Amino acid sequence: MKIKLPSLQSLWSSFAAVLKRFPLQVLLALLATAAWWYAVDPPGEDDNIGPAIRFICVSNLALTLLLSVDLYAEVNKLGKRRQWFLRLLAVLVCAGLYFLLHPELYKADIYRIALLAFSFHLLVAFAPFIGKSSLNGFWQYNKTLFLRFLISALYAGVLFAGLAIALSAINALFNADISSNVYVRLFALVTAGFATVFFLAGLPLDLKALEEDHSYPRGLQVFTQYVLIPLMSIYLLILLVYEVKIALEWQLPKGMVSLLILGYSVFGILSLLLIYPIKDKEGYGWIRLFSKFFYVMMIPLVALLLLAVWKRVGIYGITESRYILTVLAVWLTLLTAYFLLSRKQNIMMIPISLSLLSLLAVYGPQSAFSVSRYSQRLRLKKIIHSKAPKDVAEQREVIYYLVRNHGLKSLQDFTKRDLEALEDKMETKMIKSSRYGIENDKIDSAYAILKIAKEKNSYSDNVELILAGGAMVNVQGFDLAIPIEGYAPETEVKVNGLPLKLQKVGEGGRVKLTAGVEPAQEIDVLKIARKASLLIKAGQLKVKPKSYRTYELSQAQLSSDAAVFSGFTAVMVFSSIDTKIDEVDDQVMARWLNYKGMLLIRFK
Repeated sequence: MKIKLPSLQSLWSSFAAVLKRFPLQVLLALLATAAWWYAVDPPGEDDNIGPAIRFICVSNLALTLLLSVDLYAEVNKLGKRRQWFLRLLAVLVCAGLYFLLHPELYKADIYRIALLAFSFHLLVAFAPFIGKSSLNGFWQYNKTLFLRFLISALYAGVLFAGLAIALSAINALFNADISSNVYVRLFALVTAGFATVFFLAGLPLDLKALEEDHSYPRGLQVFTQYVLIPLMSIYLLILLVYEVKIALEWQLPKGMVSLLILGYSVFGILSLLLIYPIKDKEGYGWIRLFSKFFYVMMIPLVALLLLAVWKRVGIYGITESRYILTVLAVWLTLLTAYFLLSRKQNIMMIPISLSLLSLLAVYGPQSAFSVSRYSQRLRLKKIIHSKAPKDVAEQREVIYYLVRNHGLKSLQDFTKRDLEALEDKMETKMIKSSRYGIENDKIDSAYAILKIAKEKNSYSDNVELILAGGAMVNVQGFDLAIPIEGYAPETEVKVNGLPLKLQKVGEGGRVKLTAGVEPAQEIDVLKIARKASLLIKAGQLKVKPKSYRTYELSQAQLSSDAAVFSGFTAVMVFSSIDTKIDEVDDQVMARWLNYKGMLLIRFK
């Protein structure tokens, strides 16, 4: 049998067909690839990649929403004018989302993007069958999507691996000095570009004909019957035994059980969807038994899930993740009741209900974010005036959550100061500071405004002192340079046959330098940090652009006093020092100290 490779003409014809059928989707794939390339290595040091990352996320949303629109238009034979009207509407929705969502500033918007992506991907699964009852066509269509996705992922993985190995070979054989950014950009081109177009090329053209297709892939049956369902049965047994253990010991379930039950439910429902066409056929007794008793066995698991959710929410209130967990628990309860009581058992209800619930969780008073914000504010109001150590720790926890997820303005009810104006002012520094830095500045401001003591010994309080301009240690005028790492308790070398030893003193804020039998001398690292602290407080040092609490100093400012021995002079020059410069206690400051640099030797 001869294998005929596709010609360039046939490949171009396939691409042209995809471009004609899904023009906006192909354009979005190319634009997302370009944005990814830009985000990997922006041309300027002060460039903010936040808008590029946001564009990539919104492009994914737009692509799936537009795909749903086009598939719906094809099945219902809408005219070009109506189809382009729906396309324009989808583009406007996603353009609005681009300006509304700021995942680089608020963690809540990361959740929003994830929920919208989940909802729009599910919309692709049922959009062509809105208003129709073609269950077999629906299954065959989603089978095609599922297999096409797996094939696209396989082809993209092989293509990327092959090209990456080729680049590595060129790099090794010709000393081409290919940077890691090239590989990331190659990955972007293959996944966002090639894989997307390849997936679109395999979507069925005649969706109505799928209703007459009753084929079932043998490989899918073997995988589901002999791999997926047995695994689900094992997990079910484990969960049921754990539920018996809870009943006997009369104790509340552990938090992890919620994820296990959700995982079992997801893969169980997926298994039922995969075996839907053959579950009632002769010769598939094991499959028929699983499909019959799956929802019956879900009853005790759903009860356990609701109990676990109630335990977590009752103690800590609602957050976005707990909101999603609660909604999924209620959804599983209703879904179990539906499939146990309904004779029709419409499998389209699964993606439709999940898609709608995801949309409802994004915006509005019922959304995950409104409910979570209200719940945590209520939690904070109950303890805001308490000075008990436990309540103070809880105050810090709630404030950290609210600011990180919903911004500084979410605390407006607790102060008369205009937090929205303050937050806008802080966010304008995004171009010159890191996201992490601005987020921590907001949290620190919230603690200060509400007069909540910060948690001591937090690494986020550290500052980093580095050589200006990322310069290397200048060794001019010295004869020998010995690398020094702060984590090493002791470093020993020989200088002209004389043993030279560096040892940490106490917590490491000082270093003892010994040369042979001569008296030891000490180098005070904290002294350098204390001097830098005074410069920072006096406003003479500025934060390095695109960083968080990183300050640049000259080599003279990061050099110790000279240690003089009979045969040589030694100076410690630090390329970086990481510590708490505001700490009064030297021992605590030294405990958080880390540094690296060079011990420079000049012979006499």
